[in-house]
Parts: sequence; C-alpha cells; structure tokens
Amino acid sequence: MPLDIRVIELVASRICHDLVSPVGAIRNGLELIEEMEDEPAGGFLGEAVKLIEHSSGQADRRLRVFRLAYGLAGREQKGFGDTRSSAQGLLEGGRTTLDWPTGVPNDQLAFKRGASKVLLNVIILADEALTHGGTITVAAEGDEQAGRFTITAAGRPGALKDESAAALAGTVAAADLTPRSIHAYMTGRFAEDDGYRVAATPAGPDRLVFTVEW
Repeated sequence: MPLDIRVIELVASRICHDLVSPVGAIRNGLELIEEMEDEPAGGFLGEAVKLIEHSSGQADRRLRVFRLAYGLAGREQKGFGDTRSSAQGLLEGGRTTLDWPTGVPNDQLAFKRGASKVLLNVIILADEALTHGGTITVAAEGDEQAGRFTITAAGRPGALKDESAAALAGTVAAADLTPRSIHAYMTGRFAEDDGYRVAATPAGPDRLVFTVEW
C-alpha cells in the first residue's frame, strides 16, 4: 500500500476525535472530585464516579476497536470472538444494535489473512451509514478458498454518502479525502491489500448491503 502522509494524518485525526470526548469527560469527573475535597460530597461524588466509569469504559472500548481495525492485531486474530466483542462494545449505548450470531463465520475463516480486520472495518462503516440508528446483521458463507461475508445495515438512510462510496472504491485522490470519508477509504485499501472485494449496495430505502468476497 503506497504511503501517503495525508492519509496517516486523517487516520490519526479520526482516532483522536473519537477519544477526545470520553477522555475529556474523565478529566471533568476528576476535577469535580477535587473541587469537593473540602466540601460535603452529597450525591455529587457518586455522579462524578459514574461519569468516570462510563467514560473510561467508552474510551477502552474504542481503543480496542481501533487496535483491531487499524492495527496489526486485526490480522493476527485466531477466531472472531474478540472482533465480535469489539464491535458490540463500539455500538453499546448507541441507537444501532448488532445481530452477529456466535459461530458466524466459522472460526476457521479467521485464519484467512485479514478476515477479522476487514469484517470489523465494514461493520464500522455500516454503523456510519446508519445515522439514525438501526440494526447491523452479519452473515457468512463459503470457506478459505472462496466465500462471502454479508453485512446488512437496516435503518435510515440505507445508503453511503457519495464521498464515502468513492473512498471505499478508491476512486478519490488522497488529497480529496476528508475526516468523514477516511474510514471508508481505509476499509477499501485494507480489503484490497488482503485480496478481498468490498461492495455496498442499497436494497431499498432503508437497507444497505455490504459484501466482502474472496
């Protein structure tokens, strides 16, 4: 994969953007506790602790997702368990739910180079497409030689934005990528590097079907 400084900068910006909010909330909770050191805590201490617990959990879940989606660890998975847990953690507390049955795909497929990594990246992309929430369903068929993952995003608007669709297909120059389209671009390039073909096809006004084929 050719090295492009702008792509690296946009990926770094994406990761930092998603972590700024929970890390900032942790800091706010700690500052609130410090302010209460010389005052009766009342119920505020409990609220501050809850804020820290919630935000630290959110930051932890997002870091786990980025580690698998963008890092080398995603290619080293020996099953889909960690990938499924990371995807569930990403969506926890949001308006989108994940329907990913245990045993789908067969864990043997995780030994295929990049399988877990590409699947997780497509799930993240499906979540981005469901701006009003919905359900993401994961299905699979085939074996290591030939097969398909099918990730269905059910909910509005049921389509990728034009800039994300072009980024996924690799038909946009790196100079024209934006923070909104960088994940789609990386998903497409990771897939290509590992020999997968990714497509996103609308199937009605509220359904978008992603396929990952090899």
